[in-house]
Amino acid sequence: MTFDGAVGIGLLLAGSFLGVPVAVVLGIVLLVFQAVRQVWSRRGLADVHYTRRLARDRLEWGDETSLTVSIWNRRRVPLAWLRADDAASTGVLVNERPLVLSGSGDRVLRNTWTLAPFERVVREFHVRADRRGVFELGPVSLEVGDLFAREAASEERDLIDHFLVRPRTVAAPILLDEDRWGGEDRAHAGLTEDPSRFAGVREYAPGDPIRRIHPRASARLGRPVIKRFEPSRDREVLIAVDVQTSPGPAWDVDYDAEAVETLYVTAASIARSLLGARAAVGLTATGYSGVESRFASLPVSAAPGQTERLLDLLARLSSHPSAPFERLLGTVARTVRPGTTVVVLSARDPSPFIAHLRGIQRRGAAILVVTCGPQGPADAARARAAGLTARCVQLDGPWRTAQRLAVVA
Repeated sequence: MTFDGAVGIGLLLAGSFLGVPVAVVLGIVLLVFQAVRQVWSRRGLADVHYTRRLARDRLEWGDETSLTVSIWNRRRVPLAWLRADDAASTGVLVNERPLVLSGSGDRVLRNTWTLAPFERVVREFHVRADRRGVFELGPVSLEVGDLFAREAASEERDLIDHFLVRPRTVAAPILLDEDRWGGEDRAHAGLTEDPSRFAGVREYAPGDPIRRIHPRASARLGRPVIKRFEPSRDREVLIAVDVQTSPGPAWDVDYDAEAVETLYVTAASIARSLLGARAAVGLTATGYSGVESRFASLPVSAAPGQTERLLDLLARLSSHPSAPFERLLGTVARTVRPGTTVVVLSARDPSPFIAHLRGIQRRGAAILVVTCGPQGPADAARARAAGLTARCVQLDGPWRTAQRLAVVA
């Protein structure tokens, strides 16, 4: 029994025994209030439906997506007030209103309503993030007031939505030298087709071989169509990203968030330019990506959707290294295919891992060291002095506002 209930019973008994009507009335009122509160504490949020929906779960940095919040009172009684607090990850921004701190210290998107019986209210917001990464909305904490506007019930519902923000990309040069045959530029698109890379169908033309006709598509369309394949590609590129941005052991270094974001913007821009030049591109990095492996990895491919898969992986990468970069290069040396170009992207002195790069070269792969830190030109010079091909690239401003990536050394 609550304190209010005990006081109500006491007033009722004392008023009846002493013959004081006012005490009896006050006791009855307190008992009625207590009964209403008990009912609302058990049924206050029953038949209250709350939903949250994101229009998109993947964004480019700087984009936004709509967030729809719906509350539906499916009861025959009104709700004096109802409050919903949606927890939000650090970095989440809502255009229409600022996030507030809840009693537990979490950043929340707060909504309040007064609802009539069977009333439904829908609100729309626009959500974005101030950096790349994987962000979370939820769970939601609901609180409702009783008929006398006092807090009556609360409940936490495990409604969680995720959205991913890909790193920003800017215009970037193609860092690899053009392939040549006898001094002539080599075409990016192969002269032959790769029969393992089906790319659709086209209309039949006189002279096309009969064996290239697609039987099922021709029967469905009522006219002969020919199988079409992607051109063969010879250039395979693996981008190895050194997440560590300062010297020292990987397990005992601080990281500069802005330097890491600059590194990822550089990696995303280089990868997009290579894929745009019809190269097959993969990625590996010493960062956590939400899986058990200590290394993030995407196999080399030029299949449709590779750009999106690569940017998704960069979005999930942690800002601190998961292991020494030398250990990753050892894995690359055992698995890389001969003829592959390994683009090593680093924002620090490459001297600690130059021996590992030479080991990869001995396996038949080409090495291109790309430096991008504040000491980038000096770092590139050290790699060249060790006999490796190296270039230094820099953004033309802070990563949030830069427009292009340029080779500076």
